[in-house]
Formats: sequence, C-alpha cells, structure tokens
Amino acid sequence: MFLGEREIGFDAAQIGFPSIGGCRAIVLVTGGGLFGFHLSGTLTQVKRDAFAHFIQAHANGDPKRNLYIASRVGGNAQHTNPGEVHAEIKEIAQALGFNGSVYWADVSGVGGASAYVQFDSLQNNTCIVTARTWDDNVDRNPANMGPYAPANRTMALGAPVAQVFTNVNPAGLKALYPTKVP
Repeated sequence: MFLGEREIGFDAAQIGFPSIGGCRAIVLVTGGGLFGFHLSGTLTQVKRDAFAHFIQAHANGDPKRNLYIASRVGGNAQHTNPGEVHAEIKEIAQALGFNGSVYWADVSGVGGASAYVQFDSLQNNTCIVTARTWDDNVDRNPANMGPYAPANRTMALGAPVAQVFTNVNPAGLKALYPTKVP
C-alpha cells in the first residue's frame, strides 16, 4: 500500500510513503500489521483523531507494539530540531493510548528535496525502514497511479483524491536506523 498526503491506511505487510519532504510518515505496528498516516502540514486534533479512530475501528488495531515516524529535520516549520519531531510523535502516541516504544527515522540524510520511505513489517513486532530519493519526474508517472480504492484506507481531512499511487519502484532503497524517542 502507498499512502499519499493526508491518507491513512492499513496493510498486513508493507506501507510506502511517496514524497516525504515536509510531511511525516507515521506507522503503528500491531499484532495484525501496519497502520500508516501520511501527515502533511500541521498536526491538528482533527488529523490526530482521524488516525486514532481509524485504528480503533479496525479489526487489527490491537495489540499495539511499536510506533514510528520518519521525517526530515527542517522539512517544515514544525520540525526545526529533533525535539519538535519527538514532541509531535508523543502527541500522536497519547491520542492512540500507546505507551510502548516510539522510534524516529531521520530522512535528512536521503538526497533530494523529498524521499520515498517504506516500512516493512517484521513479524508484526517491528519494522524495517528504508528510503531513497523521490524523483517527481520519474516516480509521479501516470503508470504508477490508479483510481482511489477505499478498502483499508481513508482520508484524514478532506475528500479523497481521484488517483493514488499503485506502484513505486523500490530500486535504490537504503536502510534507515530509527532511534528511540526519549
């Protein structure tokens, strides 16, 4: 599954996030799979609650195991230092009623203005996080797009987009090593 801006979704094994520049890729690992949120702009209560409600209403929403955020320091006005990233993900953890381990993967070292970030479930306990430079001229190819299908996904805010990513080439993905959020 690939989640574009403002999308929330669930997949049992893998979630990819196209074009993470100022946005944040957020993933909750549960016993049933991965819940993802492509957070763009400021985290508002509406966006935070949409993610929490999607998870709470889903059959695979528990048990919650680990929470991840991947973002770029300086990618937007809300994240000028790691402390601001940590504060935001802790706010999301609180909304989810999650008291487990929280991790941050810094994509600042990935070249280009934005990155493709991919989370792969590792036995529904943790994630392997990889990333590569996002290239709009190549990646935003119409062949990589398809009609919005609402199964296991929703929008955090606003109407669904007509076209969503159905394919992203994984070539060039490199491991990121998330650090535990204090």
